[in-house]
Amino acid sequence: MRGMMRWLSAYLILLAGCNAPVELTPTPTLMPVSTTALAPIQEPTLIDQLVVDVLYPKQDSELEMGQSVKIIARVSNAKGDIVSNAQVTITIHDLGGSIIAAVPAVSDSDGIYRTDSWTIPHRTPAGTWRVALEAKTGHAQGSGAGSFKVKTSMSEVLLNKYGFWLDAPGLKGIVPQLVAERGDARNGMIRWGGSIPAQHVQPENWVEIHWREGNYHLENDEALRRFMLNELGDLGFTPVRDIGPFQPVQFKHWNAWQVGARAKLQYNQMEWVIFYSPEVNKTYAIATTVVLPPAGMDPHAMLRESFAVFPDVHAAGVAPEPLPKLLPGPELLNPPLAARFQGLGQPIILQWKPVKELAKDEYYEVLVDYNYRESNPAVKFTTRQTHITLPETLYRTPNCHVFNWQVTLKRQTGVDNARQPKGDSISYSSLYWYLLWSYPPGEKEPFITACPNAQF
Repeated sequence: MRGMMRWLSAYLILLAGCNAPVELTPTPTLMPVSTTALAPIQEPTLIDQLVVDVLYPKQDSELEMGQSVKIIARVSNAKGDIVSNAQVTITIHDLGGSIIAAVPAVSDSDGIYRTDSWTIPHRTPAGTWRVALEAKTGHAQGSGAGSFKVKTSMSEVLLNKYGFWLDAPGLKGIVPQLVAERGDARNGMIRWGGSIPAQHVQPENWVEIHWREGNYHLENDEALRRFMLNELGDLGFTPVRDIGPFQPVQFKHWNAWQVGARAKLQYNQMEWVIFYSPEVNKTYAIATTVVLPPAGMDPHAMLRESFAVFPDVHAAGVAPEPLPKLLPGPELLNPPLAARFQGLGQPIILQWKPVKELAKDEYYEVLVDYNYRESNPAVKFTTRQTHITLPETLYRTPNCHVFNWQVTLKRQTGVDNARQPKGDSISYSSLYWYLLWSYPPGEKEPFITACPNAQF
């Protein structure tokens, strides 16, 4: 019985072991893995370094205040390939390091980056300025640097020497030159302008500024005429045939006179503005002359618009040449301006008023010039009288029937090769008149008429 019980107990134990829950451990399934998936994961980074080069202006470039300039650059990658899709910003720093401007640059089809025209500001420190460039694409960036020299403009020079300001006269892109500078900060004149080379008629613009210390009380036409002819004397880059009319105007905050003028040729458009500036106790005369100016604007107003005086500038400049101390030019009498003559039926007598009682070494020089083909011959006559008669030889010399004449009082210093007096001017030249001397109908000139240019 006991043996049976032991057997039964063993059987029950075995049966319980067979029914106990079994915890199964899952077996992992192996899958193929690529080498890329095994690489470590990194944050996105720049994949290229850009190289930025300044093409213009270069280190040896010398630019003037007031001058417009486009900054040009090139962007490439580390391999030297041109990059044309970068965002490029250019910052300009002056001599002291201050930021003057920040301008974007845009690429062209060749991958060259250019800014819009940028003007170097006036009245800033001259010297070496710095250019900093930054270029970026989606995955690359780079920087570059350059420098250029900035020099004082002619406007600054005139301000410091004479106490007035004038922007450079540059209509139609003319690059002006200072062609005359005389006197000092108290009494003087400058002539500034230029032209664009062209055949026959070329675009031109000129500005002249005359200044005289004091108030000349220019209250009427006659006072203005005397001031221009007697005090200023030298009236233009081109010879002046007549002045007037005289019209009172307001120029900026000054009471002024606007004066018309007839220059040598009809297309030489000249105008004057004359006024007294009590701020600096000076009388100013501003002359503007233009040829083929831009359409749709008043070129005279444009050229003189920037004029300003600066009483706080204690100008004491001296010009390279002195202001001449001359007598008034002779006043022409006859024949009147643009008189017409035909043939040899009557003598042509040029007459003028005496300037003064002549000393033994003084004489009048009469300059007669005329045009033919592309040349402008001139003939000089000397006399101690106040008149001469034009010789018949001029009539028969190849010409275009227009004879200009001008008179100057001189002091003899010697004789020329033709044993005629030569000397120095002691008066301004007269106005520049002309006359027409043609052949009568039915009488042919003994020369071919070749007159391609305007005559008056």
